[in-house]
Amino acid sequence: MRYVENSSPEPRSHIKTLMRIGYDLNSAIADILDNSISARSKNIKIKCPSENELPYLSILDDGHGMSSRELLQNMKIGCKDPNEKREVGDLGRFGSGMKTASFSHARKLTVITKKKGKKIAAACWDIDEIEEKNEWCLMELDEGDIRNLDYLDNSILESEGTQLIWEKIKKFESTDHVDGKRVIESSMVDLKKYLELHFHKFMQGSKKINFFVQDLKLKPFDPFLSSKKGYQEGSSEENPIKGGKLKIKVHILPHHSNLTQAEIDEIGGMEEIYKGQGLYIYREKRLIIAGGWMGLSRTYQLGKLARIEINIPSGVDDDWSTDVKKSSLQLPQKIKNRLKKLIQEPIKRSKRTYTYRGNKEEANEYWKIIHDKRENTIVYQIDTDNSNLIEIAKETPKKNILDLKEYLKNLAKNLPINHIHSKVSSDPKSIKQDEVKFEFTEEQLEALNKLWST
Repeated sequence: MRYVENSSPEPRSHIKTLMRIGYDLNSAIADILDNSISARSKNIKIKCPSENELPYLSILDDGHGMSSRELLQNMKIGCKDPNEKREVGDLGRFGSGMKTASFSHARKLTVITKKKGKKIAAACWDIDEIEEKNEWCLMELDEGDIRNLDYLDNSILESEGTQLIWEKIKKFESTDHVDGKRVIESSMVDLKKYLELHFHKFMQGSKKINFFVQDLKLKPFDPFLSSKKGYQEGSSEENPIKGGKLKIKVHILPHHSNLTQAEIDEIGGMEEIYKGQGLYIYREKRLIIAGGWMGLSRTYQLGKLARIEINIPSGVDDDWSTDVKKSSLQLPQKIKNRLKKLIQEPIKRSKRTYTYRGNKEEANEYWKIIHDKRENTIVYQIDTDNSNLIEIAKETPKKNILDLKEYLKNLAKNLPINHIHSKVSSDPKSIKQDEVKFEFTEEQLEALNKLWST
């Protein structure tokens, strides 16, 4: 048997593969932030000025930084063994995230870093250079080169930390400057919401990290609304697994009647809340899966307040098949079996919350809710046993009774069910039924008097 001496892929072809791993902008930046968190940063700042003719994106942290030797090692593709045991809290996996995440959006990546007691160091990957020379030509910058960088944050020259700069960003390039500016601003708004959810556990507590996007400090968004009135805490359990503990907790979100309109608006509307029922899987405190039942249960209309929180350590990456982007994983069969049983609790409690509200509304002297369980049909019908209606009917001439019955029948038949459902689902606080107005104009009263006198 003869071995080929070197059959490694050509850099020109390989880099094109790495550029298409599948990161969207949010997941790419999130993967890079994992490195800042692992470096024990206290402040992380993301900037992408929309005014620049040549857009760039900067991520600056005040973590422990790297020496020149460490930087060059970390600039290599796949610089770490994914099976290598990691420290608790290390969010890394393959040693490729910073590079592949960057290559998916920027054709030029520059990393400037300073470690305590070490000189500042920087290195740059430029895809144009790689393609032109067909070589993995990593450029190391000297101190003079670093100080002359266009988008250098000078604060890094004096204190430890790391700055990552993206240039030649395809998503933000546009022949129309106004259109390009609009894309950047919209992307930064989306990024802000994404990070507030996926990194919310890092934004609170005694060791919290301050995250900034376009100089705006991010606020943690708790997907379980656990501090709001009406929140219900369900059962929880802990089990030892490889690399730490598997923690599972059940949550029931508050019904919209317990939330103010300001709170609903801050969340993004009731539809945003409702569509998030399902599993919330965290890897080392960082949210990986945000909603959906992953095939373990179907989505229930009355189960939309149900959430299950699952916390896993990075040591189970192989068993849970964590992907290179750290944006998806697969549940082991043993965990699936446990979750199938556990899922029923929050769904049932969510249903009970809505059923309770429905029963309260059913106790109504003006409407009958007729539920035929055998045929599985529901009819909303005006209650003809209402004492006020009976008194009105007694005073109504017999010849007009049939007209009155027909009107009430049509009134019930033409109840705007679809519109009500749409509004209750998307904007329930906008419905102010207690403020209903029912007044006749003088012309209408005169016409009615003529009708009843004939």
